[in-house]
Amino acid sequence: MRIAITDAREGMKVARDVFSKDGRVLLKAGSLLTESSIRYLKKQGVIAIEIEDRLLSGRKPVRPNSDPVWQEIISEAEHTVRDIWNSVSQGRGIHISRIERIVDSIIQELLQREITYPKLVDIRALDDYTFTHSVNVCVLSLIMGIAKGYSEDELFELGIGSLLHDLGKIIIPPEILGKADTLSAEEMGIVRKHPAYGFSLLVQEPEININSSLIAYQHHERYDGSGYPRGLKGDEIHEYAQIVAIVDVYDALTTDRIYRNRIQPYEAVEMLIAMSGRGFNPDYVKLFLKNVEIYPVGSIVELNNGSLGIITGVDKNMPVRPQILLLKWEGERLVPTGDEVDLMKEVTLFITRVIKLDKELLEKVLGNS
Repeated sequence: MRIAITDAREGMKVARDVFSKDGRVLLKAGSLLTESSIRYLKKQGVIAIEIEDRLLSGRKPVRPNSDPVWQEIISEAEHTVRDIWNSVSQGRGIHISRIERIVDSIIQELLQREITYPKLVDIRALDDYTFTHSVNVCVLSLIMGIAKGYSEDELFELGIGSLLHDLGKIIIPPEILGKADTLSAEEMGIVRKHPAYGFSLLVQEPEININSSLIAYQHHERYDGSGYPRGLKGDEIHEYAQIVAIVDVYDALTTDRIYRNRIQPYEAVEMLIAMSGRGFNPDYVKLFLKNVEIYPVGSIVELNNGSLGIITGVDKNMPVRPQILLLKWEGERLVPTGDEVDLMKEVTLFITRVIKLDKELLEKVLGNS
């Protein structure tokens, strides 16, 4: 479990060696933190460490915390997309160097940590959808690119294009983009112009590779030729755009929108599987399912029978049917019951929702002091 050094407490056990910026081991795995060692790590510029997750091992849980490194990177990515959107809408250009820096940061963090993480940005307001969605799509696409074995140059092209894949939406009037009712044929025609416009914006930038620009142009094309703007099919669609098309739909389905509520991840996965071979390249759908955790280990979930539990294991071949340690209330705390459920075997049970708690309430629920 990764926590900010500011959240480290005496008695916590270090799960991985802590290194300095020049590669020296500052603290070995297995060490128990002391007040002096925490001060030392802070002085050395350490901002985050890995500690043992005591909740999953059945012991008293450590203080939960969102990953500070991801928080910083993802927050900057969202601000970057917002600023570029505003800049382009006002007739100014794209700040290429800023985009390159943030994409490189995301790539390096993913390569370093070798993680699969489904949704790095929670939507804070419906008005923020375009910006947060762009960041989610970028990260998910890069996870797939890493799994596919792309070089860093290829990941960079994929990251740039996926982060800017919806830039063409600046031509869509706000009253259409934010409309809660069904779009008219005329309004839908306007919406369908955004891939071509996004492509025209990106292709004008000499520092943006054509492969990145094609993501904006082709991410609404479909494997069977039913997409737009050109009705391309199969390998006529650039492979980057085929990847982005899948994660674009998945993230959109699992996010609240003005005109509909989000659906559960397992429902979105079922839709992707149903579209495999028709809307999407089946090989890339399989790649998505095997490398993007729908329910990450450590997620607290509710089952259709009302039980609460925490995800303890995930089968990559069937990510919507994880292993779950059941929890029960003891006063104001959630504690393990000792019973585990394997949804691969318990076919009548399924996850109805992920329990999202703010930091203060989560600490209270898990009984951490």
